[in-house]
Amino acid sequence: FFYRKEYKPLIVDHNPSVYTYEDLVSDTDLLKSRYSSVFSADSLGETADGRQILHFIIGNEDASRKVLVNGGIHAREYITCQLVMKQTVSFLKHIKSGDSYGDISYKDLLQDTAIHVICMVNPDGVAISQKGLSGLQTEEMRTKVTGIAALDGQEAQGDYLINWKSNGCGIDLNRNFDALWDSYADPVGHPSSSHYKGPYPGSEKETDAMITLTEEQNFARTVSYHAQGNVIYWYFGQEGQLYEDTKAFGERISALTGYVMDADYQSLDPAGYKDWAISQKGIPSLTIEVGRDTVPVPEEQFDEIWNANKNVWEECVCAD
Repeated sequence: FFYRKEYKPLIVDHNPSVYTYEDLVSDTDLLKSRYSSVFSADSLGETADGRQILHFIIGNEDASRKVLVNGGIHAREYITCQLVMKQTVSFLKHIKSGDSYGDISYKDLLQDTAIHVICMVNPDGVAISQKGLSGLQTEEMRTKVTGIAALDGQEAQGDYLINWKSNGCGIDLNRNFDALWDSYADPVGHPSSSHYKGPYPGSEKETDAMITLTEEQNFARTVSYHAQGNVIYWYFGQEGQLYEDTKAFGERISALTGYVMDADYQSLDPAGYKDWAISQKGIPSLTIEVGRDTVPVPEEQFDEIWNANKNVWEECVCAD
């Protein structure tokens, strides 16, 4: 059955059990045709296995105030990609319908703010966690991942790949930013399914793309979605006004989601995007951990996650 683009259903609207890179590409194509006046999509670069790092802008790209929402930097946390894409679609539908958030119309919310979105920072890693070696597009990458498994003393199959966090090159992207990177003694020291910080900060195409975008856009706020824990990390040793602004931002999102705030950054591995955005760029930034108990987060938890997070964008835009 042939659907015209304006009638073809969005995959994300049907809460699929697994939301893939191919689903993201298909939905992005539909959004470009349906919401062209307020939505644009481009690529921040191509990954080692030939996927695009898709980047959206909602609103006027020349707005003076810009925020960033991203998900899927850790492969096995791919439920965050589905969440951020569903947030994207929901926000666009509200704009088109002329809806309001509280007493502010969605059109006015975006009067001088643009929302930048990267639903799936790490599409190669997501493919590995969701589909194993068969999810990879090139024999070169399958060989590389098999070699990384051997370095980890593992076979490239089963639970080892399901629990993959890194990109296809075995770099943990959220340990690859210049935020205590030098002092982080990662526990592996070689390309691995997780924790390997890479040869230098920003060594990977995915992290370099995020760094470049952030430096170009000078974001007022950033939100990075991870799984799991129902917790908000907001502190990375910042002081003064940046401390106050980040804490207030975290409190606002905590009140909305019901997630607890956690300031104990020293017990966590450093060199993540949020850490870098705070410490190097002075941007009030949050890591929001969604889901409970295990990763990958079971699909049965998605409705609960959605209900807690469906208005996070609105609160980000409204935050002073």
